[in-house]
Amino acid sequence: MKRDITEEISSAAYVPDNLKYYDHVMKEAPSMYGRECSLDFVKKKREKLLGLKKRIKKSYNSKIDKIDLYLKLLEESMIDEADHVELVVFKLYLQLENVVKVTRTVNDLGFRIKTSTYAKERRYDTNDITSIITDPFASVDEDLKILVQERQRKNYSGNKECF
Repeated sequence: MKRDITEEISSAAYVPDNLKYYDHVMKEAPSMYGRECSLDFVKKKREKLLGLKKRIKKSYNSKIDKIDLYLKLLEESMIDEADHVELVVFKLYLQLENVVKVTRTVNDLGFRIKTSTYAKERRYDTNDITSIITDPFASVDEDLKILVQERQRKNYSGNKECF
């Protein structure tokens, strides 16, 4: 049973002006309605889609791994009395993701910065906390440092997305 596809082809050939992609596809695979060209076009399209699927899956798995790491570090981020101020700041930022809240909490916990003035110490401000977080040589766990610094960069640039 043969059918006439000329009407289907002519109706498929009409494309509004705003669909420039269609012209691009047609130039990429001219006479795509021929059997051989059609198969090549489908093979190329399939390869592109499989490549896209692979990239998306890799990105997806990477984000899942990062979330798993975040959960693990969050469970371990309970503040201990023996923790030094850098570690406390990193743990608090992991929990709160806000420099102002971290600053307030660090000061409430009684941490102070030594100074050379007559008072000998002062309270932390947001610039001090940001300096601690962005310090590439901070003496905290490497995974914690990378995760918190990345989160701080995203927050600073206004990216409210979690990952």
